[in-house]
Amino acid sequence: MKHAKHRAPTRPRTPGRLALTAATLALTVPASGILVAAPATAASSDIVQVPASTRTADAQKLLELINAHRKAKGLAPVKYSATVSGIAQGESDRLTRQEVINHTDTFLKDPRAGTWNAAGEIHAVSWQRSVADLMTWWKGSTAHNKVLTDPDMSVIGIGLTYVDGSLAGNKQGWKLVGTVTSYGYAAGQAPADTRTSVGTAPAPAPAPAPSTAPITSAGYSVKGAIGRQYYALGGSAVFGTPTGPERGGLVGGGVLQGFAKGQTFYWSSATGAWPVNVNGAIGRKFAAHRWENGLGYPTTREITGLTGGGAYQVFRQGAAVHKVLWSPRTGAKVVKESGAIGQRWKAAGSERGYGYPVTDEYRYGTEVRQRFSNGYTIHWSSVTKRNWVTR
Repeated sequence: MKHAKHRAPTRPRTPGRLALTAATLALTVPASGILVAAPATAASSDIVQVPASTRTADAQKLLELINAHRKAKGLAPVKYSATVSGIAQGESDRLTRQEVINHTDTFLKDPRAGTWNAAGEIHAVSWQRSVADLMTWWKGSTAHNKVLTDPDMSVIGIGLTYVDGSLAGNKQGWKLVGTVTSYGYAAGQAPADTRTSVGTAPAPAPAPAPSTAPITSAGYSVKGAIGRQYYALGGSAVFGTPTGPERGGLVGGGVLQGFAKGQTFYWSSATGAWPVNVNGAIGRKFAAHRWENGLGYPTTREITGLTGGGAYQVFRQGAAVHKVLWSPRTGAKVVKESGAIGQRWKAAGSERGYGYPVTDEYRYGTEVRQRFSNGYTIHWSSVTKRNWVTR
């Protein structure tokens, strides 16, 4: 079953009434169903950061609104899972980067969802940064309301992406993108972190908590900040089991731990814990630049879905911020976003403007240069300290 891509919506222009959200999709499928979305034309991230307390409060409010709506229909409340919220959050972030509202099969295939017998997904956007707007739209749409009031659903994930109000590509004023992933589970099959409130942890289980429990016969454990991120992003189903214990003593007091599916988690106090796919093109570029000693520690996981099928990952070393970008045509190259060349590239629209980097920065006499796939070269003079662009 294939669904065409939906373009980013334009803001309603109806005078005298509240402009809510537009161009949303809803999807429910049986356990065997598969959905494939057409490729999207991506934009750079317009995502802005908000305090954790704001995100928690908004997610809690949305959970309460959903359950109040279900109660009015005589239905049992759904519970919240941080694990499946990771799936929803990834989709909301993707929609923002691509400036589209569509569905993929991610929520059906993601191992974090576990073994479900019903699944659904809904999206919406708001120009007021209001979860109430999202709910109003969903309740007023037959297809979306069907997902909200499906009696087979028992656990939801909530993804909320806060946006700068002016998308890089089409300049639409999105301020909030919301995704709810819904699942139905047989008794005992729901994720372990399922609970009745976003901000309330589940009651302690008799077994050790996942973040401290050894998970291999060799006795290696995944714990602390690395453990929390490891489980939040999918655990052994995504990364495999640990191939050794945490190893400290890295530059700046960092720690790493390797896993069987080719991923290594790096942690530092400044960046937190993030995985690097050391067998992938971005990971190999990271290694070629002397790992954390060169580019610094990762501040994101690898993000896909950029224009032309590209991907990126951001690393930081002190004040220096490096973005490793990969595309099928250019391979993996580094843009120093905190430098003069990187700032000029970002101001021009990043990979959608000058294109992907086809070289790293390189010396040419008294200049530093970097070439990009759309035919642009950015120059910086070590004598005059100015930069300029040629094509």
